[in-house]
This record gives sequence, structure tokens and C-alpha cells, in this order.
Amino acid sequence: MLMRKIASSTAAAVAVGLFSSVANAQAAAPASSAAPTLTRAQLSQKIDSDFKASDTNSDGKITKAEMQASLSRRAAQAEAALKARQQDEFNKLDANKDGKLTLAEFQASATLALRPEAVDRRLQQLDPNKDGAVTAAEFRATMLGEFDRVDANKDGVLSAAEAEARDNR
Repeated sequence: MLMRKIASSTAAAVAVGLFSSVANAQAAAPASSAAPTLTRAQLSQKIDSDFKASDTNSDGKITKAEMQASLSRRAAQAEAALKARQQDEFNKLDANKDGKLTLAEFQASATLALRPEAVDRRLQQLDPNKDGAVTAAEFRATMLGEFDRVDANKDGVLSAAEAEARDNR
């Protein structure tokens, strides 16, 4: 059972790693609005490359020792990449470059950005007559309508379960 978990975890990690390498390669390419993709041909090429890298004695087979060495190398590479990303993030947050993060520096990094389309979308929801302005009556009717949609049992009270059910839709 443990070996199956390790094997499936390894397979999942390899798949994520493959997709990440394709995404990273595409990110380095000229900007495109398309989501990263992984073709069968790219996967096949990556599989062959990974096999060759793992088969260190080039006998066409990966032994347990070679697998251990390969997984150890990958783990070390992933750990190094994680530490580098953490250091980069720390450096961005450490505004005064004193090697310490103050609460103010940490809080300065925690910002919420309003997407421009969010305003348009909310205006459309709140402005049923589409005149570009929301009256108190429109606002009230829309907000009460949203309440009524979430109040599944129609008892006039929103429970935590109803709110959670709404969030899971």
C-alpha cells in the first residue's frame, strides 16, 4: 500500500512537473493569452528524456538504485527551486533590505487588486434597467434577491450551511 502511494505520488509529481516545465517554457516565449498546454508529443519526448537521465548506466533498464538516485536528484532540485523562490519572495517583501521582515513590510505585500471587469459585472447585476446607475430601490431589490436565492429553506435566515452551499456552487 505504501509503495502504491509513493508510486502514485511520484506519478502525479512527474505529471505536474511535466506540465510545469511546459508552462515555464511557454511563459518564456512571447506573450500569449492561451493557457499552457501539454501535447502527447511533448510528453513522449519528456518521458524519453527522463528515462535516459534515470538510466545512468545506459542498459535500457532503471534499477531500484537508479530510481532512488533519480528521485533524490529531483527532490534536491525541487527543494533548491523552492528555497530560491522563497528567498526571492523574502527579498521582495524586505523593503528596507535589513534581512528582517517587519509586520508593516509583510502587510504592505498583502494587497487586494480590484479587477476592472469586476466593477462592470457588478454594475450589470445591480442595474436591471441598464441605465448605468444603481438606485436605492435597484440595490435593495438585487441584494434581497441574492439573499432569497441563498436562503434554500426559505425561512428568512441564512445558516452557515446555506452560505457554504452557495460558496460551493
